[in-house]
Amino acid sequence: MTDRYLKILLCLIVGAMALTYVAHNIANVGAAYNFFVYTTSHQGQEAYPVTLLPVPPSWLIVVAMVVVFALEIAAGLLLLAGALKMWGARADSAAQFSGTKLLAKIGLGCALANWWGLFQVVAVAGYQLWQMPNGQGPDHGSWVFGAMAMLTLIYLSQREPDASS
Repeated sequence: MTDRYLKILLCLIVGAMALTYVAHNIANVGAAYNFFVYTTSHQGQEAYPVTLLPVPPSWLIVVAMVVVFALEIAAGLLLLAGALKMWGARADSAAQFSGTKLLAKIGLGCALANWWGLFQVVAVAGYQLWQMPNGQGPDHGSWVFGAMAMLTLIYLSQREPDASS
C-alpha cells in the first residue's frame, strides 16, 4: 500500500506544481509575453551568435503561449483527476489499481511535452536560451520540472503488489 500512497502523492505534487505555474503565468501574462519575445529575439547570444530558428511574428508567440499554458493546465488537471481515481482504487487488486493510472500518465506526458519538449527542445536548444543572461533560470527549471515528471512517470509505471500484500 505504501507504493500506492506515494504514487498518488507524487501525482498530486506534480499536478499542483503545474497548476501553480500556469496560474502565475496567467497572472503575469504581460511579463510572460515579454519573456517569450526575449527568448525568441536572438538577443544576448554572444557565444553562438547564429540561431537557426527565426524570430517569430507576434501572433505565433501568442500561439506558443497558449500551447504552453494549455499543456500546464492539462498536466495539472489530469494528474489531479488521476490521483483521485487511484485513491478510489487504492485497496483494489494490482490490475484494477493499474487501470486507474491512465489519466495521470497522460498528465505526466503533457508535463514532459511542455518542459522537455517545448522548453528544452524549442527554447533552450532551438533559440539557445542557455546562453541568454535571463535564460539560466528557465533552462534549469524546465529541466528540473521535466525530471520530476519523468521520475514520477517511471515510478507510476511500475506495478505494485496487490493491496493485501
